[in-house]
Amino acid sequence: MVNSTVMTLMIIFRASMLDEVEKLLHESGLIAYTLVNNVQGKGVTGSAVGSFFYPGVNSIIFAVLPPDQADRAVGALKTFHSARVQATHGQPIPFKLFAFPCEELI
Repeated sequence: MVNSTVMTLMIIFRASMLDEVEKLLHESGLIAYTLVNNVQGKGVTGSAVGSFFYPGVNSIIFAVLPPDQADRAVGALKTFHSARVQATHGQPIPFKLFAFPCEELI
C-alpha cells in the first residue's frame, strides 16, 4: 500500500463563478483538478436545478494536492469568499469549500 497523504479540496459554487474560480486556482499554482459541471442541488442559497423557475446550476472542483499547495489555494479561496460576502452585505453566497486528507493508493 502506498502511504502518500495529500489533501483533497472540494469546491462547490454557482457555475456563473467558474471563470473567476479557475483563474484564482491557477494564480495559486493549482493547475490539475477535476471539474464537474451542471450539478444540481439545494442549499442555504436556494435551489440550483437548471429549470425555468430555478435557472442556476452549480459546478464542483475536486483537487488533490500536497498540504502546502492546499494551504495556498484555501487562503486564496477564503479571500475570494470574504469579498463576495462583503459585496452581498453578509448574505450567503453559493460557494462552499471543504478540505480533507486522503491517501493516494495508485
